[in-house]
Amino acid sequence: MYYCNDLINLSVLSLYEGELLGVVDKLYFDKKLKKLIELELVGEEGNKFTLPSKNIYHIGKNAITVKNNQSVNLKVEDENLFSCPINSKAYTIRGEYLGVIKEVSLTDKFLTEKFSLDNDQSLSVDSLASSGKNTTIFYEESDNVNVKKFTPQKSPKIFKSQKEVDAKILPIDIPPTPSTNLEEINLPKPNFQSADFLLGRICTKDIFNFNNEILIKAHAVITKKILKEVNKFGKLRELMLYSK
Repeated sequence: MYYCNDLINLSVLSLYEGELLGVVDKLYFDKKLKKLIELELVGEEGNKFTLPSKNIYHIGKNAITVKNNQSVNLKVEDENLFSCPINSKAYTIRGEYLGVIKEVSLTDKFLTEKFSLDNDQSLSVDSLASSGKNTTIFYEESDNVNVKKFTPQKSPKIFKSQKEVDAKILPIDIPPTPSTNLEEINLPKPNFQSADFLLGRICTKDIFNFNNEILIKAHAVITKKILKEVNKFGKLRELMLYSK
């Protein structure tokens, strides 16, 4: 069995080259904190390296040995890895404070076995619900809820191509907002054929489609192509109002 605190500050030695590659500075787990994935080393010149746990040859009392210097890599940030949860506050999913994690025990294959708190309480890895930058959440024995069900909803789909817009959106006339008061303005009911009088006019306001994509910018000259596009989205009345 290994303990995370015992791994920190150990020297890492290359057996083939007979070199000191660095000193262990941080530990990184998978997102579920189930396994130690890699160790971050600081070299003699301050350079940072990573040592995958699978490349460790042996862990001794004063140093970790690897086969050769190809066992370590230059440090690359990986958002799929979580730093060791030592000093993280522990709570239950019901909001009960359990304590501060002071140690993480690992098996010989670097699998997480248990978390030890500052009040001498131990928590099994099987009771882990989730973990973030500064907080770790655990289940109680009576809990039968899986926090994976609390995944945030996906954002509404935004159409990315004109082809998708044509297929998904029908040209309808949206009722005006109270601030616009288009109903109070005596304008003829527009259609594409009767809107040619707008050609050559200047639009005085940005006009958008239903996805908040701009149809015509303020100060732009109204062309046949713009008229056709604005009509498709039912925006002719708005264009009549905001043009001169």
